[in-house]
Amino acid sequence: MRIGLFSDTYLPDINGVVSSIVTLQKELEKNGHEVFVIANHKGLLHSKREGNVLRLPGFELKWLYGYILSTPYHFSAKDDIKAMNLDLIHVHTEFGIGIFARIVAKDLGIPLVCTYHTMYEDYTHYINKFDIEGIDKVGKKVTASFSKMVVDTCEAVIAPSEKTREALVKYGVTTPIHIIPTGLDLDKFNRERIPAEDIQKLRAQYQLSAEDKVMLYVGRVAHEKSIDVVIRGFVKAAKSNPHYKLMIVGGGPDLEELKDLAASCGIADQVIFTDKQDRDLVPVFYAAMDGFVSASLSETQGMTFIEAAASGLPVFARHDDVLDDLLEDGKSGYFFEEDTFSDKVIEFFALDKETVEMMKHNARRQSAQYDCHTFYTAVLNVYEEAVNSYHKTLDVKRIKTMDDCVLITLLDNKEDEIKVLVSVEDYFAFEIKKDGVIHQSVLEELQLREKVLKAWRLCIRKISTKDRTRKEMYDILVEDGSLDIKQINDMIDKLEDKGYVNDTLYMFNQIEHKQRSLEGKGKIIRDLVKRGLPYESVSEALDTLGDATEKTKAFHYAQKLQLSIKGQSLKMKKQKMKQRLIVQGYSPTLADEVIAQMDFNEEAGEQAALLEKAIQKALKTYSKKYDGQELKNAILRSLIRKGFTSEDVLIAINGMEIFK
Repeated sequence: MRIGLFSDTYLPDINGVVSSIVTLQKELEKNGHEVFVIANHKGLLHSKREGNVLRLPGFELKWLYGYILSTPYHFSAKDDIKAMNLDLIHVHTEFGIGIFARIVAKDLGIPLVCTYHTMYEDYTHYINKFDIEGIDKVGKKVTASFSKMVVDTCEAVIAPSEKTREALVKYGVTTPIHIIPTGLDLDKFNRERIPAEDIQKLRAQYQLSAEDKVMLYVGRVAHEKSIDVVIRGFVKAAKSNPHYKLMIVGGGPDLEELKDLAASCGIADQVIFTDKQDRDLVPVFYAAMDGFVSASLSETQGMTFIEAAASGLPVFARHDDVLDDLLEDGKSGYFFEEDTFSDKVIEFFALDKETVEMMKHNARRQSAQYDCHTFYTAVLNVYEEAVNSYHKTLDVKRIKTMDDCVLITLLDNKEDEIKVLVSVEDYFAFEIKKDGVIHQSVLEELQLREKVLKAWRLCIRKISTKDRTRKEMYDILVEDGSLDIKQINDMIDKLEDKGYVNDTLYMFNQIEHKQRSLEGKGKIIRDLVKRGLPYESVSEALDTLGDATEKTKAFHYAQKLQLSIKGQSLKMKKQKMKQRLIVQGYSPTLADEVIAQMDFNEEAGEQAALLEKAIQKALKTYSKKYDGQELKNAILRSLIRKGFTSEDVLIAINGMEIFK
């Protein structure tokens, strides 16, 4: 394959992005691929070509540790890149060269893959000099929107860690995400391959004696690296032993500020700042020191952590998900906080030689998973998948506009029709046109979005028929089965944001309706809790109505029951009224109280006629089976069950001709 690696940063720069690009470049070339690097240089007029490296004009941002940024478009360079006849573009940065890469990929019809190296949320302090919360919040929101926009222009995105993948998912990225930790040429950091005289020379250069034990930091000297945490945390260790040293290898905008911090902490003589160093010297620094430390929480993978471990240095770090597969606490290094760093250092420097050697062995063993060939193989698989997906196209045969979406009919290379429903926004965003074509990767993306669109339309249909709670909508979407749990929760959040679902308003509307229906508190609570509303909220809302209102409702409902229950003994009528009041949600005590206050004079006057009617009905039923005393007993038992007293029944039966 002919591959273009696009980046705003490249050799001689020293950082994790450059390490990743150089490692990948070497492995691709080693395996027979032709690689072109498109980067920039500090010059505003002309491009420079050095073999397969094309450097475009750019300008230096001194406030951003000398970062060189180029303009998003270079007319003359486009022809140079076209002549490279690239099969694929792999972009490693998002601005300047990164934007240019996306323009070139679209204009020349080249599939595009990107690696998301930088957690930009951790860099908003560069635009928020006064640490204003509102600016930081807006900065992070802009970061999320921008990241989604640039990543979704690619056929695939490579995330160096699970932490990075989770961030991209949180941003709403829909491009396929592949987790591929950046590989390293581990042999380069093998301590045994570094001449002993080089190690001795470097220690002598910084006046380190054989007794000195040194914790090493390598990387940019910038705010997001939290080097201040390391310096403050090192104070106790430094003051406990004059041979304990901290070395900061690297340059950056915070260099002078951190020197002042070390002085103010009283440990300036034990904190060594080397400023920028040649990349080839870095393995020697690792080999010459005793442990590696970084308090950074802004890494997408943490290349220097891996380099240090490959060099056999136990790693000291604050806990971060990107280190879970590298650092075994107490075995290959230590997790620390600012107030525990010195304690960990003192503990480590006091270990016997055998234990230290075991930790070094464990560190090297943990770093083995980042072998550069494994990295190359995984990236090549992504390349091949992206190229195959990009070049498979489908014809747009029909477009049917509907009320809130568009139905697209496509033809594949077998002339089979494929229909996909898209939102109006996606229809314009993906620039779909009749008689045009779309790539297979676009179809797959649209089909994923179609599931969400159909689920949304289902929600709107359900809500249009009647109001529903969040739980009811959740159950509907789970039963539908189109979305995963996160998508379901996101959709319900969207329904709430738009006001289609509002549990609080639903609760009060339902309480009002149920009050008019004369339902008691118990039934209202049972029903609304079943629909997913919190028991405490419903109960609290009902408590505001007061006991007087509840009793009035119960009385009105009992009056309705009194009129509807007919042909029953007075005792049985009261029992049925109580049962129905309880089913309606009123307490047994309140039911008894309400029934006791009601006027049953009319029913009492009807009891003799009801008793006579019941006896005749029972006589007709039991006379076929019994006679004499057995018949009398059967009638007596039946009428007692219906609520008549045994005394009234016996008086009535004994007066009948049949029993005289």
